[in-house]
Amino acid sequence: MASLQSVKIVARLRPPIPGELSDDGIKIITSDDGLSAIYVNNPRDQSQVFKFPFSSCYGHDSRQEDIFETDVKPLIDVVYSGATATIFAYGVTSSGKTHTMQGTRAHPGVIPRAVEALFDHKQKMCEYDISLSVSYMEIYRDEIYDLLVDRETAPKLPVRENDAGQVFVANLSSITVEDVTEFNQLYTTANKQRSVGSTLLNRASSRSHAILTLEVRLTQQDKVLTGKINLVDLAGSENNKLTGNDSSRLQESAAINKSLSVLGQVVHALNQGASRIPYRNSKLTRILQDALGGSSVGLLICNLAPGLKFRQDTLNTLNFAVRTRNIENKPVINEQDTRPAPKPHFSAPRQAPPKLTPLIMAPPIAESSHASFAVPRKAASGVASAAGPSRVPRISAAFHMAGAAPYPNTGKRRESGIGIVRERYNVNKKLTDREIDEKISKAVEAEVERRLKQKLEEIDRQRAADEEERSRKEAETTNTTIDQTFEVSQRGLPSGLLTPLLKRHQDLDNELRQRLQDLERKYDRDKRDGDIAHKLSPTSRKKTGRAYVALARAHSEKGDLQVALDLYRKAETYVPDNIKLKERIIEIEWAVAHGTEFQPSPRRPKTKRKARRATQARAARPALNTVPEGSANGDESNEEEVVVSLLGGDPTDHLPQRGGKVIEATFGLELTNSPNKRGPGVAAYANGEVAKLLQGSCVVGKT
Repeated sequence: MASLQSVKIVARLRPPIPGELSDDGIKIITSDDGLSAIYVNNPRDQSQVFKFPFSSCYGHDSRQEDIFETDVKPLIDVVYSGATATIFAYGVTSSGKTHTMQGTRAHPGVIPRAVEALFDHKQKMCEYDISLSVSYMEIYRDEIYDLLVDRETAPKLPVRENDAGQVFVANLSSITVEDVTEFNQLYTTANKQRSVGSTLLNRASSRSHAILTLEVRLTQQDKVLTGKINLVDLAGSENNKLTGNDSSRLQESAAINKSLSVLGQVVHALNQGASRIPYRNSKLTRILQDALGGSSVGLLICNLAPGLKFRQDTLNTLNFAVRTRNIENKPVINEQDTRPAPKPHFSAPRQAPPKLTPLIMAPPIAESSHASFAVPRKAASGVASAAGPSRVPRISAAFHMAGAAPYPNTGKRRESGIGIVRERYNVNKKLTDREIDEKISKAVEAEVERRLKQKLEEIDRQRAADEEERSRKEAETTNTTIDQTFEVSQRGLPSGLLTPLLKRHQDLDNELRQRLQDLERKYDRDKRDGDIAHKLSPTSRKKTGRAYVALARAHSEKGDLQVALDLYRKAETYVPDNIKLKERIIEIEWAVAHGTEFQPSPRRPKTKRKARRATQARAARPALNTVPEGSANGDESNEEEVVVSLLGGDPTDHLPQRGGKVIEATFGLELTNSPNKRGPGVAAYANGEVAKLLQGSCVVGKT
């Protein structure tokens, strides 16, 4: 069975930068038994201290050589055994990730030392034909670019997955190097094309994730071993309040923080044992899928900043490291047999690819300082056959072995993943097409029948459970109702309990009866007024409506709003389509309901033409403009203006004209263009009603 290997954690604290505010809030303590841990003060409560024990912890006085010799160099043997190793630096911006991975000429980092160690190890393995190739890419704003070609014209590269479940970057260039000097020239040129920007925290801040892959291919007769080491320099998480990023930098920062957030989600999902791991939410996690729960040996270097402003980011980095430490990978040896496979018979079932040999490593020392990886060695074939698949299958291309022994239990029956029982046939046994079709048909029919039977049984069980639950709830409801009824019948109602309720109902009945009587009276009055209005001609109805408006205006000026409201409503019976009259009724109703003083809407200023025509109307009808003695204000009545403002039009619009001049008429005489259209009885009735209304208006004015 394949051995499980947890991701190893290394923590490194960089020295303080000149001018940076720092304290002794982060300490690295190594015990006598070699165990090391990081102690960090809680930024919100200085009396609380967090402890983070890791395999290796390095202080600000540590050297690049110490980290490489203790934790990185053992992985060189893993690569030459045919396995994959991944080293990635993680931390907040300006915490020293790039310095740890690249270093300087005086103090080279992990990458130049690892390349040198790979070429040194190559000299020791003379029995293999060894080739070493390099590929270098960056993930800038969640897009992948090749750094070994011209960056200005480099296209965006897609992420693909082959039929064996192996994730790769399509069209990524791979260049073979022969020595360290050739690699340094190639790497220096490629680094100049990487996206770098200046912020308030770092004058050379990495704006992208860089992934350098070194592939070692070992060939010996008919066997090929392929080992890889991925060196990942992650961009640091950024706080835009501290970095002072502009608009372009903000877009870069958003892409960096998003990819790191997805990385944290993947780690959390792996720790929770989720059925779906969100690798595809980011291209970074898609590429690092092999190191997170896959078939790679993982090493995480956590870079820490001692500044006070980074204290919370430091705790976030250490918490991420603790969760990453719980991830278990299943390293395998990528071995291929280059011998041509025998051509199978066309009717033989497809043979499954041979399983890869698991990488057997020494068990890790629990939280020990400077713990190293053991030298891997190839497992026995019996162990390889029993190895189970990894959580994330990353299998190299498999080849059939000529003359290889048949798979174990090839003559026995087995049950496949979908429940169809199949039989492994001998390769040399020949079957006709008809026999193959019959066997497939029988297997499909058996599977369909089994699934249908299973589905029907589930439906019956569910139906029985629902029926039982419904019966139980009905029984509980019935029992509760019976108990409540019995309790009420036994207890009885207290005296006087319903008295307030009955009194309230009586008040509501009286109020409702009063409203019904008011509505009946209003309906009778409106019906009577409507019958009168229908008997009048249009001109008579308008004149009658004007008379009611004038009378209502007189009462509204005296403050009798309720009387004025009734008169306005009567006027509405004769001119129901007048909008301004409806607005006046609504205004007076609101004033009556709220007990406020009525304020009529302001009149529109008259034009010169309308003023002249109004003067002519007053001259033509002196009887209408006469002010009765003892009126409320003693001034000239403005009844005609009220009619104009409420009913619309000009007072002279309804007067007969001949040759452009208004014909004089006295009140009570109906003038029409066609006197034959209306009978004398109706006209006389209308004139009498108008006279009575105006006479009543004058009487009210004298009161």
